Amino acid sequence: MSIRPARLITLVIVLWCGGAGAVQQVKSLYTSLDLSACKALADGRRGGARLCEGLPGYPVYVAESDLGTYLSVGPDANKRRAAQQTLKSFNTLFDKGVRRTTVEWRFVVRDQQTVPYATIVRYFTQSATGNGEVLVVTRVTEDETCHVAYIDALANVDAIVLARKLADTVARSKSCPTEPEVQGAAGRSPM
Repeated sequence: MSIRPARLITLVIVLWCGGAGAVQQVKSLYTSLDLSACKALADGRRGGARLCEGLPGYPVYVAESDLGTYLSVGPDANKRRAAQQTLKSFNTLFDKGVRRTTVEWRFVVRDQQTVPYATIVRYFTQSATGNGEVLVVTRVTEDETCHVAYIDALANVDAIVLARKLADTVARSKSCPTEPEVQGAAGRSPM
């Protein structure tokens, strides 16, 4: 699956994380996820499933059901743990009927290749008590993809900063947890 330049938002944020004697470059790339441009899959889920462009070698799998949305990335993305994970409250990736969202990829460059280790995606949630927004931090490796943390985007002033910190520490260096953890302040968004 090739990446079309119009599809890949080339905004790259460079953060310098360093110790006393070394500087390590951590980057973000953003890809737009537009379901109308994705390939429909025979998945068996009620809302259907699609395979969308992501980074080279890391397609994005999106499935919708009565309960919410499932998102996974990588080779055989539909067979990875993240393809079975979603928030407990009803959720969608799309705000107010818009069928486009953004995936933030945290990555390093290894041997001149973009190697992602995490994604951050905003989910819009609903329950009887109200609506909310949750940032889902996902661990990405060549072999696995799984949710590692949930951040209430309405309860945390710098929710994206917290999400990036968790992506760069927890998602990058620890194996998939049994259950993702809610991080930071909570209580404003159904999860």
